Amino acid sequence: MFTNWLINKLIPKSKKNSREAYGLLGGIVGIVVNIILFVVKFFIGTITNSVAITADAFNNLSDMGSAVVTIIGFKIADKPADKEHPFGHGRGEYIAGLVVSFAVLLVGFQFLKESYDRIKNPSPLVFDYISFIVLIISVFTKVWLGMFNKVLSRKISSGTLNATSFDSFSDVIITSTVALSLVASKYTTFPIDGYSGIIVSLFILFAGYNLVKDTISPLLGEAPDPELVKSIISEVLSYKPIMGTHDLIVHSYGAGKHIATIHAEIPSDVPIMAAHEIIDKAENEISKKLGIHLVIHMDPVNLNDVEINETKEKIDEILSKIPSIKSYHDFRIIGENKHKNIVFDAVVDNSFNVGYAEEITEQVNEKIKEIYPQYNVIINFDKDYTQHE
Repeated sequence: MFTNWLINKLIPKSKKNSREAYGLLGGIVGIVVNIILFVVKFFIGTITNSVAITADAFNNLSDMGSAVVTIIGFKIADKPADKEHPFGHGRGEYIAGLVVSFAVLLVGFQFLKESYDRIKNPSPLVFDYISFIVLIISVFTKVWLGMFNKVLSRKISSGTLNATSFDSFSDVIITSTVALSLVASKYTTFPIDGYSGIIVSLFILFAGYNLVKDTISPLLGEAPDPELVKSIISEVLSYKPIMGTHDLIVHSYGAGKHIATIHAEIPSDVPIMAAHEIIDKAENEISKKLGIHLVIHMDPVNLNDVEINETKEKIDEILSKIPSIKSYHDFRIIGENKHKNIVFDAVVDNSFNVGYAEEITEQVNEKIKEIYPQYNVIINFDKDYTQHE
């Protein structure tokens, strides 16, 4: 309730679609909350001479760094294109998310080291009500902050805010472990805080590893969102007389900043100027509708050639028995009389071993020569750049 109130109060209607506005809000709230926690814990830790609370206070101070990184990342991502970066600075958000993810890993390693030291050199914990209450308040505050950033991350599908959210939740787990250890110290001298800390730190390290993997993936160039792929193909096919598509490639230059290229198949008997007009219209309208920059390459398809149609039927039968080939396109017959080449592009999985390309081509050649001895098959192998494993 309070989260939605903050969002509606601090993000004006004119910026409801602004990623920077959400990132800025998440960063500022993170800085304010962590400053308050630092001041309160440092003050309580000093007057009670509690090392645990004082250490936790400085942990909150370091968390401010994550909030600052978040703000910087969104600020960079919102910068317009320039000479050096013609496609904008959108990937700055991914870099910020990566930095925060590494911060989570660092917290995990530090907590692992501290937990091991507690097991190796156990020291008695003294239960103190003031310390315990401060830790519980810190837990609830960090739970809210984590949920707040989670809500923001879902609103704009942000890996950076998702990493910041987990950074808060990792603090919740660590502080809860310290609080439970204080309670346990009333009943046992066994260093339960060290052993539970080991388990918790391993969980944080595993989650941190997944966060790094998720944030670094778009920087390396991951496959596009299947829904976006489906929408692009569906929209292109809605323009008549486009009859098929292939070779879709989508480049991401930050969240919501995509450049896509696709080949559209048009009957060869459509006048070239009319076909060009259709392609131009599709490019402009789809780009605006989907919020991308779309470039369409036109591929003419001969539908009225008897020889091509008959040969294509035989190729369909042969390729249907080869699991490696998902589909094919740009089918044509080149040459005259007894020396003709059947040429087409075959689409294969990204895991396809190129060493099998020659073997498959020979296999198709053998099959086709049984029917058409005068033909020679040439296959160009294309990978599916929209495929998710």
